[in-house]
Amino acid sequence: MPARAAQAGGPERHQALVLLGPDADISKITEVIDTAGGHVTHVFPPVALIGEIPTGVPPLTGTVAVHRDKVDDGTLATLRGEARRAAQVWNALLAPETASEPTLGLEGLEAELVGDAFVAPPPEGLEPASDVPTPTYYQTSEYLIGRVAVSIILLESDGGIDPSTEDWTETERALVLNEITTALDWWAAREPNAHLTFVYDDGTAAPLASSYEPINRRYGDQALWITEAMTKKGISGSSYFDQVRGYNNILRERYDTDWAFTIFVVDSSNDSDNRFTDGYFAYAYLGGPFTVMTSGNDGYGPYNLDAVAAHEIGHIFMALDQYYSAHQSCTHRSGYLGVENQNSQYGGCASDVTSIMRGQIYPYRSGAIDEYARGQLGWRDSDGDGILDPMDTTLSVLSADYEINPEQPNVLTFTGSVRDDAYPSPLRRSTTINTIKQVQYRVESEFWMDAQPVDGAFDTYVESFVFTTPPLPTGDLVVELRVIDSAGNELIQPVDTVSVVDPVDSILDTTLTKLVQHSEGGEVTQVIYSGQGISSASYVAGIFYRIDSEPWQPLAAGDGVYDESHEDFSFIVDTTALSPGFHQVEAYSLDGEGNAETSPASDTISVQARTQYLFLPLLMSAQ
Repeated sequence: MPARAAQAGGPERHQALVLLGPDADISKITEVIDTAGGHVTHVFPPVALIGEIPTGVPPLTGTVAVHRDKVDDGTLATLRGEARRAAQVWNALLAPETASEPTLGLEGLEAELVGDAFVAPPPEGLEPASDVPTPTYYQTSEYLIGRVAVSIILLESDGGIDPSTEDWTETERALVLNEITTALDWWAAREPNAHLTFVYDDGTAAPLASSYEPINRRYGDQALWITEAMTKKGISGSSYFDQVRGYNNILRERYDTDWAFTIFVVDSSNDSDNRFTDGYFAYAYLGGPFTVMTSGNDGYGPYNLDAVAAHEIGHIFMALDQYYSAHQSCTHRSGYLGVENQNSQYGGCASDVTSIMRGQIYPYRSGAIDEYARGQLGWRDSDGDGILDPMDTTLSVLSADYEINPEQPNVLTFTGSVRDDAYPSPLRRSTTINTIKQVQYRVESEFWMDAQPVDGAFDTYVESFVFTTPPLPTGDLVVELRVIDSAGNELIQPVDTVSVVDPVDSILDTTLTKLVQHSEGGEVTQVIYSGQGISSASYVAGIFYRIDSEPWQPLAAGDGVYDESHEDFSFIVDTTALSPGFHQVEAYSLDGEGNAETSPASDTISVQARTQYLFLPLLMSAQ
C-alpha cells in the first residue's frame, strides 16, 4: 500500500479498514475522521471504508471492527457482499507487488492504431447556458480532486447472441477489483492536497450478463454491449455515451460525489492475446464518461492491471498520452488548466522524464508523474498555499444590509449573501466543487462570531446568512465578515460602518475608577474601585457590578439611599479568588423609570501566577 507520511506536527496517522454496522452513518464517520486529522480514501457503501485513521480518533458510532493489519482467512470467510470485497481489497493493498514486467506495452499496439485516449462525441443537443458554476450534467470528471464515484462493470456473456467463450471466476473477479482499487489508491497517494475519496458503486461485485462476447469483437462494437448494459441498469439515452453519462450522474447524486466515471472490464481469460479483434485492450475517453479494459490486459498480464488502469484513469481526468506512437505534440493543451503536453516523446519537448502517461510498468511502480500531466489533472498550486488551482477560488460578499431593533437601537440584525466563484479555465467551462463552509462577523475587531445560514446549512457555492449582534457600544463601528469555503479559502472584508446611538446610554452613564491595589509579597491581592452612576432624566435607582460573566451583584449607594441623579459607589475585588490571567470588571446603572444602561463601564485586572514555595525539613546528624 503506498505509504502516506503524517503531516508535520499533526496526529500520528495509520491506514485502517473500518467495517460498519447497518445503522452506521458513513458521512458522519468520515467527518469525525477528517476532524481528527485523518482521511477516508475508499468507501464501500454501506458497510466499509479504508483510509488514514489516526490512533486518537474518537469512537466511531456504528463500527463493527477496525483492522490495521491483514484480515485473516477465518474472519474473511464470515464476511459477505461489499464487506468481503472491502476486506479483500484491504488485504491486496497491504500485499507487496509481485507482478512481472509485460512482454508488450501500450507502445506495442499495432502500427495503424495510435493512442489509447479518445474523445467522446458531444451530447445530443446543446446544454442550456447557465451562470451556475457547479459541474454540469456533462462535466463528470473535470479535474482529479475531491470525491469520485466509481462503477466497475464486469461483462458476463450468456450466449444470447454471441457464443459464450468466457466465464468470470470468483478469483478473477476479486483480482480485477483489487487491481483497479489499487490503481485508484496510487492516484490518491500522488497528491495529498487533492483530498481524493473514491466511492464504489455497491453493484460492482457481481458480473452483468451480456448477450454479446465482447472480447471476440472489435472495440468499435462497444456500442452493442454498452447499450445493452446501460439498458439493463434502467438507463436510457439517445446514444450509449449519453446513457453512461446519465448513469454517472445517478452515481454522483446517489453517493454525493463531485465526479463519477465507469470502468467496463471484459473477460479475456480464454483469449489468446487478451485483445479485441482490432488490437485494442485498454482505452479511455478524455474527460469521461468511461474506460474499457480486458481482464488479461494484453502482454501486461492480469497482475499488472493496476498499472494500466492508473494510466487510463489519467485519461478520464484529461491527462494526455505521452508515448511516441500516440503522436501527441508537445504543444497540445488539455485539462481544466489547459496545460501543454511538454513531456511527450513525440517531438522535442521541454521535459523528458518517466511518467505514468508514457505507459509501461516502471512509472507506476516508481510513483512517477511529470509536472505537465499533473497540470492536466488540475494538480497545480500556483501560489504555493496548499490549495490546488481549481480549488483556489475567489470568495465575494454579494450583499450585507442591516436593520435596527426599534426597541433596542444598539442591536442590529444583518442579512446578506456570499458566493464562491470558480477558478477560471482557459479551455473549458469554469466550474467549482467548493462550497461555503462558514460565515462569521466581528465588530471593531472583537472576537469572531458565527452567522447562521438562512436555509439551515452552509453547503452550496452561494449562501444567504443572518446574524444579530449583541448590544453594541455607541459610536461609529466597523463590521467585518469572514467567509471560509470547503477548500480552506478565506475572505475577510469590512462590510459596513454603523453609527450606533442608544437612547438609554444617552440618559444613563456609569464611571468606574481603579483607586487602590493592595499587594502582599509583590502580588496584588485586592483592588478597590469607586465610581458614580449618573442619570440625566430621573434618579439613579440601582448600580450593579460583575467580574467576567458571573451574575450581576447589587452595590449600595455611597450615602445609603438611591434617590439622586448622581450616586457614588465603591467595591473591593479579592484577586486571590481569581485565576491567573486577565479579568473584566463591569458596572452599570438603572434609573427610576426602569431604564437599564446597555453599555456598562469596564476595566481589566491582570492576575499573575502565584509563586509556590516548598519548605524542606532540616536534617542534622549527631557528631
